[in-house]
Amino acid sequence: MWLEVFILPGYNDSKNELNKLKDAILKINPDSIQLNTLDRPGTVSDLREASRDELQSVVDLWGLDNVEIIAASPERKKIQSYRDDIENAIIETIARRPCTLDDLTKILGLHINEINKYLSVLEANQKIKTVSQNRGVFYQKKDK
Repeated sequence: MWLEVFILPGYNDSKNELNKLKDAILKINPDSIQLNTLDRPGTVSDLREASRDELQSVVDLWGLDNVEIIAASPERKKIQSYRDDIENAIIETIARRPCTLDDLTKILGLHINEINKYLSVLEANQKIKTVSQNRGVFYQKKDK
């Protein structure tokens, strides 16, 4: 039996909640645990995907041998249609000023779904970060 656990930062990733999830996992006793997160924008505006480091922290906290992170964002960069010029345009834009997803679609003239593909990769690769404000979630270049 395989069990997929979906992590949403700010919703089910507190130490208390993660310990309760671990207790449930131990009772279920699955053969494999797949740790996943959002792969596209959620239906609630302040939802965001967990970074690779955040997911790894969950794995480390649980200390279980059968946990695999399956969040796919970094794999998108291997797809032939992934273009470095679009990735660079996004980074250069948010380096000048933080932008929402809507801002980026207007500035770059790309469809929201196309930009989301790149944002997922950039966040997973720790090149950008998100900041929630009243107007929405802003993307900004991550300090090195």
